Amino acid sequence: MVTFSSNPEIAEQQMRAVIFYLTTFGYIDGDFDDTEQAFVRDTIRSLVETRVRAGMPEAEGALRDEMIQKFTAHFHEVFEGIDHHVQELFTEAVARDEQQDEFIHAKLKLRCFEIFQGFDRANQESLLDTMNELIEADGHVHPAEEQFRNELVELFNADLDIELEEETEGKNVVVTAPLEKPKALEPHPFFDQFEFHYSRDTTTIARQIDADRALIDDVLAAFEKQREAGAGKLNGKASVSEFAGEPPFLDGHVYVHPVVPDAGYDLTVLGDLHGCYSCLKGAVAQTKFLDRVNQYKSDPKNTPKPLLVLLGDYIDRGLFSLNGVLRSVMRLFVSAPDHVFVLRGNHEYYLEYKGQIYGGVKPAEAINSLKPHLPIDVFRHYMRLFDAMPSMLLFDQLLFVHGGIPRDKLVKERWKDLSSLNDPDIRFQMMWSDPSSVDVVPAALQEQSARFPFGRLQAAAFLKRLGCHTLVRGHEKVNDGFKKHFDDPLVTLMTLFSAGGMDNADLPADSSYRKVTPKALTVSHASGVLSFTPWDIDYQTYNDPDRNAFFQRAPEIEHRTD
Repeated sequence: MVTFSSNPEIAEQQMRAVIFYLTTFGYIDGDFDDTEQAFVRDTIRSLVETRVRAGMPEAEGALRDEMIQKFTAHFHEVFEGIDHHVQELFTEAVARDEQQDEFIHAKLKLRCFEIFQGFDRANQESLLDTMNELIEADGHVHPAEEQFRNELVELFNADLDIELEEETEGKNVVVTAPLEKPKALEPHPFFDQFEFHYSRDTTTIARQIDADRALIDDVLAAFEKQREAGAGKLNGKASVSEFAGEPPFLDGHVYVHPVVPDAGYDLTVLGDLHGCYSCLKGAVAQTKFLDRVNQYKSDPKNTPKPLLVLLGDYIDRGLFSLNGVLRSVMRLFVSAPDHVFVLRGNHEYYLEYKGQIYGGVKPAEAINSLKPHLPIDVFRHYMRLFDAMPSMLLFDQLLFVHGGIPRDKLVKERWKDLSSLNDPDIRFQMMWSDPSSVDVVPAALQEQSARFPFGRLQAAAFLKRLGCHTLVRGHEKVNDGFKKHFDDPLVTLMTLFSAGGMDNADLPADSSYRKVTPKALTVSHASGVLSFTPWDIDYQTYNDPDRNAFFQRAPEIEHRTD
């Protein structure tokens, strides 16, 4: 059994690692039933007894029993927390052609790898020995456990091929603590005109959908106009710094927004909204974004340029997807196309197969709810919209994207210059990836799932290819609404999640997003300094029927997951 360190902090880490491995192997060979959970609890108690006897020889009799009881209760709570975390993975979105078990196994394997990388070599060897003991403890090694163990050992011994980057010169980034932004009790009249549910009446819903499709065409025309002006500008360019002094442009699916020296910029950034219309309306109202756009147009020399950056995943999960969040996002873009950046998320991805349209993730509530009421051509129209959405925004040395970076293998195969960002596979992978706490994730682990991990040095290396040093993304549910993953001289990377709310009426009653405190992010650029300030979104104000017409009557069409 594992030899615990005399350092209490390391011993705590060792114990948590062993408990995670125990839990992982419980799920790998099938259902983690009551018998297996009892085995984990018994093993935890045995480990605690061993640790107390070896690490506290002076504790005898009643004192020793008390310490064993205390630490056993503590680590049983740790086990319950880990088990709950694993169960939550079953609620995560996966690609339509990916099995939920495959995704969960890949996530568990990643976490095992992250834990392993957190120890020195001696403790790594001890953990490997312990892992072998654990899976053989019941006298029978399940084939799935043996395969998983062998794959982990291969990962632990993998050659992590990455070129270490030098520190980025001139990186001037400040990430501040979350602040409390005032509520905005008076809604902007901009939103009032399109707050209505889809009707079950065939004539009425046809009229509503015709208006939405006309709006889609307006958005497509605006994208096309932007693309015509920026076509080919990325060709042959090696760094965003080569666009200094140029006006913003869209080349293909990549926005580039250089900054003017001494000019001010004020960016409002929203992560995943997932049908949480009150979050969108609240954030726009709290920042007075529409008023600031008008002010800028009236006095651009003396007003910081306001930008609204939307990181994708407008639909699914919440109750107001196509007719709430997405419709409003399109209206915002059409009204101020030079100030609103509508980026694509992995949920904005529909597939056509044998004459049917499917959501590209599971579950896909937005399309599943409306399929019985609308012809297939409507969803083909949404497919064209999603395919036309830009994938990323390069603002100064900052990358905004839904997910993260592409796999190392694909970059090595396809990269030539900044125009490679328009490669369909690179764009697709950048909608799906997630950061890991390790420096480098082995290629074999990146290939395990469509939603694959990348490490700190991999992020730094990719950003340096672009001439960037900071990445802001959504995609990943973080219960605090904001998470700073990396912030060092090489790279800054943060996740923003703008859907959720414990009492948010935008969500189904059983939604896991109720654990999230939805946040927005203000990015200020002045005198060469990028400042990032997260803040809580006031969704409660817009759960009020007097300020949100969606709550003045019940929806006519059922919210469906399948």
